Amino acid sequence: MKRFRRVSPSRYTAMQACLLREVWTASGNDSLLPPSPHAELGSIAHRILEAAGRGELEGVGNEGVDERWKALVSEAEARMELSPLRRHQVPLSRSIPDFQVRRLRTYSRAVEIARDAHRGSGKLPEPSRRATEFELWVESDEGELGGFIDRASETTEGVVLSDYKSGAILESGQEKCSRELKQAYRIQMQLYAALYRQRTDTWPVRLEVIPLQGEPIEVVFEPEHAERLLHEAKEFLRAANNRIDAVQDGTMDTTVLAVALPEHCRLCLFRPACSAYWDARQMDIDAKWPSDVRGILEEFTPLRNGKICLRIGQADSPSLSSIVVRGVTDSLDRHPSLTSMPIRH
Repeated sequence: MKRFRRVSPSRYTAMQACLLREVWTASGNDSLLPPSPHAELGSIAHRILEAAGRGELEGVGNEGVDERWKALVSEAEARMELSPLRRHQVPLSRSIPDFQVRRLRTYSRAVEIARDAHRGSGKLPEPSRRATEFELWVESDEGELGGFIDRASETTEGVVLSDYKSGAILESGQEKCSRELKQAYRIQMQLYAALYRQRTDTWPVRLEVIPLQGEPIEVVFEPEHAERLLHEAKEFLRAANNRIDAVQDGTMDTTVLAVALPEHCRLCLFRPACSAYWDARQMDIDAKWPSDVRGILEEFTPLRNGKICLRIGQADSPSLSSIVVRGVTDSLDRHPSLTSMPIRH
């Protein structure tokens, strides 16, 4: 468990949500649950857009984008095949129902970005080009906050900062017509604005988040508020590192790093190992927690249809009846731990 030397605007709100999850992630621990295949495809889409912004896809059209897409998908699937947790998600075209839709949207946006990047190249004097480009690195004075802005572009009014998103960008439960951007993205863009100002001594005139399809959504901001967010992020990082130090020297338990709430935990790939998560489930049994169970395997029964039935005694609620899980595949590739389970007929 290490201290954070720097935090990016894109990870800041995740650290606020649950510091323990970010510590485990930053420490390089393998996830205990399979990541969503949608997240994998989102990363591929973002890499395509980055390549377009760097000029690597200039003039190639859909055919060139298609070659890059196929190469990245093959690379991702080969990596997923190595993990028992993830190989059932291969191929991505099968595990993601709207795979082809996402592919076409990525192609369209990539061609658009490549065209804009080519049109804007070489037109600005040297000082401006350094502050208006794709993947522009910005950081705070002492380096504790920093990250790449997807795009900083010059307009007649001033510089516009843009961030490309491959997944959902609206708050869940909001009507589409409301266009209410996720709070995490609003905070992220304002932090980028404050960092951009520290690098260039100039505020951007507009912030926007650009989805794979549709018009950009503007992030309205005030410089004073963005500066305050930057200060708060720096203070949060210092406090977070103090808590990490306390865990390291044994004066505090790892639970002080966790914020166990249903909306946080359902997205956490480390929750099986998180005692704060299991304790919180016991404290608030009516909350909408993930459908997890832990306990002692009482029965392991092969079924006639080739599947397996598991009966699990609940460790947290011994007075309650056992949980029965039906329809588990008997594939050792999918569940290699089956070889160590006692079979009861």
